[in-house]
Amino acid sequence: MLAAGISDGTVRMFKINSGQYVTALRDAEMRQHPGPTTAIRHRPVNRSYPITQTLTATYATGCVKCWHYPTGQCLYTIRERRQTLGLGYHPFLPKFVTVGDDTNIYLYDEETKIQERVFHASNAPDMMNGHTSRVFCACFNPKSAHELISGGWDDTVQFWDTRQPYATRHISGVHMCGDGIDISKTGKEILTCAWQRKNPLQLWDYGSGKLMVTIEPDVFNSQLYCGKYINNLFIICGGGVTNLLRVVDLRSHTTVGSIRNFPGAVFDLAIGPTKRIKRSKINDMPLLPRMAFCSAKKIYEIDVG
Repeated sequence: MLAAGISDGTVRMFKINSGQYVTALRDAEMRQHPGPTTAIRHRPVNRSYPITQTLTATYATGCVKCWHYPTGQCLYTIRERRQTLGLGYHPFLPKFVTVGDDTNIYLYDEETKIQERVFHASNAPDMMNGHTSRVFCACFNPKSAHELISGGWDDTVQFWDTRQPYATRHISGVHMCGDGIDISKTGKEILTCAWQRKNPLQLWDYGSGKLMVTIEPDVFNSQLYCGKYINNLFIICGGGVTNLLRVVDLRSHTTVGSIRNFPGAVFDLAIGPTKRIKRSKINDMPLLPRMAFCSAKKIYEIDVG
């Protein structure tokens, strides 16, 4: 199933194999107080989470809603006093964080629905240990139970530990306007996709926070909204100005596939499950999962492999 968030707060569900529209997730509260859907995350499937076919969505109205999409039922609602702009699930614990326009990051326990901690900057004028403007994205380190990073309008990537309220360190010079941050499965590298003309696509060392490489555009430069690791060999990113989607090989730092001239910027993307076949018979290139992205009022699916 593919979930897409609409500007009136509706979450529409589609079958990925056929593109067939299945149902819409919208309750009475969203009908009375409509607002754009800002982020959607399917609940991770692992030992800590039963397979329950649920997803969580955030809204510009400040709502955070968990949906059981086979029945269309809203399981619970959390109401925040801000514009909620995104969320990130913990990779193996029943916890998630939300981000928004008030510079704070909220950590929730999904089992109790209780807000466990608020991450924020301290009042020390000589320290940069938290965000000072809107926060658009957050990502947990898959190899740590306590560490996460976040990015936003203040041109920083902040490093957090869930056991303390203030950021432990930061990276400067990265302007985030969407879901443009990710951590590799090894937990050792950070991908940043920034809305900026210079150096929009970069890789950083997680441990030291030092820049590893700036991936240059091959022909067409784009200011980026979103990007993710596909696997340990490839990344995908999308953006605007030059409205394009780009798949990059991390071994050569070159583009292996791109699509451009969309009617609008590529604002968000999603990666499907990994294919079982390991190698392509045509060029011996690893087969990549099916991916989806949105541009203007359309949702596209692509099959790179």
